[in-house]
Amino acid sequence: MIKLIKNSYQDLTRGEKSFVFLVSFVILFLTLLPLIFGFSTASDNQFYTSSTFIAGADKMIYFSQIEEISQGKLFFHNLYTSEPQPVGIFSPLWLALGWVKKITGFSSEAVFHSARVVLGFIFLWLIYLFLARIFKRVKWRKIVFLLIGLGSGLGIFTLSGNFSEEHLYEHLGTDFWVSESNTFLSIYHSPLFIFSQILIVIIFWWAIERLTKASFYEVIIMGLVALILGLTHPYDLIIVFSVLGVWFLIKSLKIKRWPWPFFFKLFVIGLISGLSLVYFYFLQIQSPAFSEWLKQNITLSPKIINYFIGYGFIFLLYLLVVFKAAKSKNKYIFFLAIWSLVGWFLLYSPIQFQRKLANGLHLPLAILAGQGLVWLVYFLKAKLKNRGFLLKVFILNLTVILLVSSNFFIITMDLKLISAKAFPMYISGEQFRGINWLRDNLEDNEIILGSSPMANLIPAFSAKKVYIGHGHQTADWLEKKDKVNNLFFASNTADGLKEDWLESQRIDYLFFSSREDLLGDFNPFEKKYLQLVWQEGQAAIFKVVVNSGNNLSN
Repeated sequence: MIKLIKNSYQDLTRGEKSFVFLVSFVILFLTLLPLIFGFSTASDNQFYTSSTFIAGADKMIYFSQIEEISQGKLFFHNLYTSEPQPVGIFSPLWLALGWVKKITGFSSEAVFHSARVVLGFIFLWLIYLFLARIFKRVKWRKIVFLLIGLGSGLGIFTLSGNFSEEHLYEHLGTDFWVSESNTFLSIYHSPLFIFSQILIVIIFWWAIERLTKASFYEVIIMGLVALILGLTHPYDLIIVFSVLGVWFLIKSLKIKRWPWPFFFKLFVIGLISGLSLVYFYFLQIQSPAFSEWLKQNITLSPKIINYFIGYGFIFLLYLLVVFKAAKSKNKYIFFLAIWSLVGWFLLYSPIQFQRKLANGLHLPLAILAGQGLVWLVYFLKAKLKNRGFLLKVFILNLTVILLVSSNFFIITMDLKLISAKAFPMYISGEQFRGINWLRDNLEDNEIILGSSPMANLIPAFSAKKVYIGHGHQTADWLEKKDKVNNLFFASNTADGLKEDWLESQRIDYLFFSSREDLLGDFNPFEKKYLQLVWQEGQAAIFKVVVNSGNNLSN
């Protein structure tokens, strides 16, 4: 596989290499714009968290994993729930990034975004080398590369200002909120999606080129690649083996026999990578917190029209050629057609994490859309010839603008929120220093209570455990959220009930700041069961002191 990639690189012209480098730089720079602006406007009184308009809460989970590994762990834990976790979670990606943080001393956010840029650069180069095997004409390689790297959909026409979960599923184009379904958003989101898509492309490219002639040694290596993918983002094994399985079956039908050597190679890869699924099954049995997370990890696909809108012109161009591509004698085009068609079925398969299976789907759609664009351009040339030059220029410019509109809107939104110093992009300096105090003074098993928006940030920068913090990660999320918001913070009464609740939930510390103060009338400074241990401005930390004698229900 390395030799194949190397040969593809050597076949490029110097102009192509310069083009890929320049475009990759532009794409990655665009994803860094909010980050540069955010850090440049931060101060001692305002800490920039690098949260984002889309999936900002998820980034804090990734930060917490990097932070915990950097503190000397080999396994990370779910720090967003209070349940016991007798075993940790192993991930090659977060382990590597945690080690980088430990060795370099960089912050978790610096390591995270550096990895996103480095992996994004590798990914974009890999995609162009892959395109060089499909498109003979350099012009079309470049056009399709731009389509993949910058192309979005028509979600901008579905905006209404309502970003509730129900509205997302019912009305909003997926190019605004399903990060894994769009290449630009995947690079913008995190190293997770990019790393997993790199591995998917490597596996598929290897299967197209090497499956028939690969040695057993190669098969073992590819099995290990798939194992790393399974340990990093296990949902993607469903994508990989669904696509490879359908591709293998169709090829078998074409040659009218069962090719046992090829089947055996795929079986070995599946057997090795399947060890990751065995590991997660073991984890589910051993860790109640992990089991509860699995139950709550419901990420169903929105209506299919939202995906159509989310891919916009890419989807329309894809429709022009997909069925013809499924019959193509070009092994790459044929495989991409299978990948895309299987992908659509996976989005609505009877499992609770359908949306996760959109990871990487943008790639076959955009490449086939490039084939559709080739056909459309030649068709229009033949029809219009030299007529309608201004009309063609207008159509071209409008198409380009609409193709990139959603991605640029998302960047603009982040810049606007950063400019407004909005939470959770920014927290006060005193809140951040409070989080640092928790990092430096608490034991790993001690539990912190705070409002869910604020508590979502605490593990990211301290690697300490919170009672409630993230809708999917926190076990019994709805019940806990109700108790926190409506029992504990809502009023300044019922102290006996609250003290008993703190004790029953094994809560050790309370983080109280302006975010918690917004939830109600609760005043921790008046409570005998709370001992002040740190304070700066409006941010304070209290140690829970149960059985203090204040058990009267007011």
